Amino acid sequence: MSQIVLKGTLRTGNGTSDARRKRLEGYATGNLYGHGEANVSFLVDQLALNKLAHGGHHLLQLDLEGKLDVGLMKELQFDTYGDRITHVDFIRVSMDEVIESNVEVRVIGTAKGVAQGGTMDILHHVVTLRGKARDLPEHLDIEVDDLALGASFRVGDIKLPAGIECLLDAEEAIIMVHAVVEEKEAPEEDEEPVEGETES
Repeated sequence: MSQIVLKGTLRTGNGTSDARRKRLEGYATGNLYGHGEANVSFLVDQLALNKLAHGGHHLLQLDLEGKLDVGLMKELQFDTYGDRITHVDFIRVSMDEVIESNVEVRVIGTAKGVAQGGTMDILHHVVTLRGKARDLPEHLDIEVDDLALGASFRVGDIKLPAGIECLLDAEEAIIMVHAVVEEKEAPEEDEEPVEGETES
């Protein structure tokens, strides 16, 4: 279970104009709902929310003025340019509830295939896991030091906690090390004589 805490303040205003004003001040609006409890409207720092969301941290502990809840991001709304999150919806989660959540993939080390002249591609920076909320890891660390040229690290190679499964196929590659393909220059074609000219 993630130990990451996102702090927020209860929202006292309402309406579109209030939300727009708060966003100009650097906040994103949010809602927390579910489990038969009252919906809660709140404000969170946009930069902090962006960092967590883009880092794959979707299962968080919410600290709303001292009241703690575990929430799973269900919906995100972005600004016109798609750069900043303007609104987020969280659904309450109990620790023994089986859920699906995105988890960040962290690469540890340097693949030896890179030293052999290859390049390493990370195909999945985030993977979706399913299991009890209390058992879901905060992130997945993948050590790549032994990955040689032409090798890959697949979903089936991940060591997951008991009771946790990845929703990707076991043969799906997460990281690959491959040779750098150099583009060959096309051969120059002989120029055709311009009409009216004679070859000497």
